[in-house]
Amino acid sequence: MKRKWEVMIGIAGAVLCLLFLGGFSLTITSMEESIFEKTVFPILQESVSKEYVSESFEAVNVLAIWFGVTLLIVLFLVVTAVLYIWRNRFPKKAALFYTLAGLATLIGTQLLAFPLAFLFFLAAGFCLFKKKIEYEGVDNV
Repeated sequence: MKRKWEVMIGIAGAVLCLLFLGGFSLTITSMEESIFEKTVFPILQESVSKEYVSESFEAVNVLAIWFGVTLLIVLFLVVTAVLYIWRNRFPKKAALFYTLAGLATLIGTQLLAFPLAFLFFLAAGFCLFKKKIEYEGVDNV
């Protein structure tokens, strides 16, 4: 495997997405409204009045579900990209899947996880712009 940096950056982005998006999604979807009111709602209280606790809980719960769906899409795209780049076989297809993973991260998190998406765009750039090493004197070995 000659493209270890592309694979490592892509897997690092996937692991960070798993930690942050998956952690947020798992925490919020397993939370009850009473716990939400005591822990998370005081943080949001500056922009939301106390009368809208259940509406806030519903909105944050939908956001958590959206993050979970985004995480599944991103993991699928990264695994596909890693399989394409394995053994330096199809770097352009891998770049396409890394780019799609970055776009899915941006769109799915409403631009909140742009540092995570940057990792996928970086891996895609490495896939596209890294030159293949040609050895002189070796003919189709």
